[in-house]
Amino acid sequence: MMNETGQWPGQAWLWLYTLWYQVGPIGSSDNADIMVFSIMIALTALLALVPFIPGLRSIPRWTRIYRLIWRNHYREVEGRSGGGGTSGSPPQVEPASPDPQPVGV
Repeated sequence: MMNETGQWPGQAWLWLYTLWYQVGPIGSSDNADIMVFSIMIALTALLALVPFIPGLRSIPRWTRIYRLIWRNHYREVEGRSGGGGTSGSPPQVEPASPDPQPVGV
C-alpha cells in the first residue's frame, strides 16, 4: 500500500533512489541494482559522517548561511534588549562575576 500525493505515484522520498536509474551507464548496466545500492550506501555514510569530517563541518561557518536563517531572531533579541549590538550578530552573554555576593549580607 502506498500513499500517493496528487498526480505523482509512490512515496516522495523514492525520487533520490530512482534518480540513479536515469543515469545512462547505471540504467543500462546488468548490475544497476547493486550500483544504485552502493551509491546510496556511500551517500548515506557521507551524510552521517558530516559532523566528523573537518572540512565539511566547517562549511556553514565559512558561508555564514546561519545569519540569513536566524536574522529575524537576532533582530527580535536585540529589540528586547534595547539594541546596542551589530545587526545580524548573535547576542553576547555577560560573564558571571568571579566573586558572587552572598544573599542577605
